[in-house]
Amino acid sequence: MKRLKRLLENKFIKNIVIVASGTAFAQILTIAMTPIITRIYLPEEYGILSVYGSLLTLLSIGASLDYQKAIPIAEDDYSAYNLIAGAFFILFTFIVGLSLVFTFWGEQVMSLLNSEALIDYTYLISLGVLFAGGYNILLHWSLRSKDFKAITGTRVTQSIASNFSKVGLGLIGLGSLGLIIGQIIGQGGGIFRLSFPLLEKRREIIKDIKWIEIKKLFIRYIKFPLFSAPSNYVYTAGSQAPIIILTILFGTTTAGLYGLANSIVSLPISLLVSSISDVFYSEVASIGKSSPNKIKSLLLKLSGKLALIGIGPLVVFVSFGPWLFSFVFGQHWYDAGVYARLLAFVAYAHFIILPAGRILEVLEKQSIGLFMNVFGLILIIFTFVSASFFGFTALQTIMLYALASTVNYLLIFIIVQKVLSKECLVHTEIN
Repeated sequence: MKRLKRLLENKFIKNIVIVASGTAFAQILTIAMTPIITRIYLPEEYGILSVYGSLLTLLSIGASLDYQKAIPIAEDDYSAYNLIAGAFFILFTFIVGLSLVFTFWGEQVMSLLNSEALIDYTYLISLGVLFAGGYNILLHWSLRSKDFKAITGTRVTQSIASNFSKVGLGLIGLGSLGLIIGQIIGQGGGIFRLSFPLLEKRREIIKDIKWIEIKKLFIRYIKFPLFSAPSNYVYTAGSQAPIIILTILFGTTTAGLYGLANSIVSLPISLLVSSISDVFYSEVASIGKSSPNKIKSLLLKLSGKLALIGIGPLVVFVSFGPWLFSFVFGQHWYDAGVYARLLAFVAYAHFIILPAGRILEVLEKQSIGLFMNVFGLILIIFTFVSASFFGFTALQTIMLYALASTVNYLLIFIIVQKVLSKECLVHTEIN
């Protein structure tokens, strides 16, 4: 009991508990609602949502050129306010351009992706990117101000709004459109909660915002759009490519089965590691580049604990995947359980290395991150091209992808450790 009390008095641990508790509630609600949702919607309809989600994720990544990531490490709040304004300006400009592209070429893009069902809903992609990009900017302000209770609140709000909307819209027969609208409603709920602290100080903030200061900050943090944004885009392209390529090769039903399997095996990441990663980034950003030894020690301890925690879910999915999916989600989701057996290994590796990826941003080594992610994307594309060339089935293709992705995550962790070791050596020599 005393040990638990000491742990909770540790600020880093306390912040993790705050964020993880909200995320846990949100994900438990999602788990509880998913069997209802999978009985309302067909795998094909879920596949359309998966394609929409992949496009949304890909387009949201570079929507503000990653300048939002400079907000937690800005020298003062004055600079942070100007970075927020600059990031929103870039986001709005991007949305206008994206809307024009879909207005004139939306049908061609969706036909190319074998997702004609999305042709009438391309405007919802722009709206979704606006909400996702806005949430991301405001999230990084909350990380700077360490307002972890607000972050917790948004994740609960998002889960409630998204899940109940999907059920309600599905019951009135909206099909895949109901799934898409439900996702957008969930994202919108998070934005309003995070914006409250800034709206309370809006007069002070508006006075501080100056275009000349924004330009100076854009130059100061130029590595984010030059290296971090492309790196994150390439990384995300690698993670979202399976949905898009599986849709092209095997259709939306296979994509839907894969989408459900991937979302379920990724629950431990959503449940715990994303919260830890946010708090870890906030903590590491406050440490800065001045103490790489402390960062390395923190990362090793955290990764070791995550490796132990992740073994349980891995064993469950590998041992009982097909039976579990059939029982919980319905018999027509049996193949999703088969895919889950393979994807569990990818999720486990990702579970361990996720916090490591944030370190390169704090050390301003984004070029290394870009190189790693380009390599990962090439590996994933090569995997699918090879599978298509040899005429692999959907199951064989996913098996090959799982192997390549697991190896790639392990390589990322090794490279980050080498970068940290080098930084520690340089820091020791200077002192």
